[in-house]
Amino acid sequence: MTTIEIFKKMLDWLYANTEASNQTDVARKAGMNQVTMSRILNGKVKNVKPETMRAVNAAFGNVFNPEWMRGESDVMLVADLQPAATAQAPVPAGSPGGEPSTTLDAMTAAILAAKDETIASKEEIIAAMRSQLADKDDVIAAKDALISTLQQQLDTLRTQLAIEKGLSEDGTSLSDIAKRYDHFIAKQ
Repeated sequence: MTTIEIFKKMLDWLYANTEASNQTDVARKAGMNQVTMSRILNGKVKNVKPETMRAVNAAFGNVFNPEWMRGESDVMLVADLQPAATAQAPVPAGSPGGEPSTTLDAMTAAILAAKDETIASKEEIIAAMRSQLADKDDVIAAKDALISTLQQQLDTLRTQLAIEKGLSEDGTSLSDIAKRYDHFIAKQ
């Protein structure tokens, strides 16, 4: 199998078993350039560099067998490797100390656990952001109250200034208003 074929099998497995649903997701998580990923998959590269394969493997928890990635083994996943010294009769699934019934169950459990951790982490971030937003809402409410108070003070100062200058709020002098009043009373 060529390195391109191995790499494509890695991607197929990742798409089926992780949160990565396309080459962009894999490239982003592995810290790869999207163009490099595209060139590999479009056949513009003859061989995938070992460091590229290792970066993708590391980004997804080193699930792939390094020997398989080099074309030296038929066992694709590390989880499928069983050391001869530790191979014993399995404890039935569901019993105390028992392992999941299949490797796929174990991998699924690990993936779900990782996703649960990610969700919990993101929920903590969301809670912190909501708290910050509530704090900012409180600051905005306090500033709105201050603006209202300042507006009232400004209106009061304008009225006082008009009185000191002998003017009404519309700018008419108070003496003119008094004359009009006297004239109105005289006609009555």
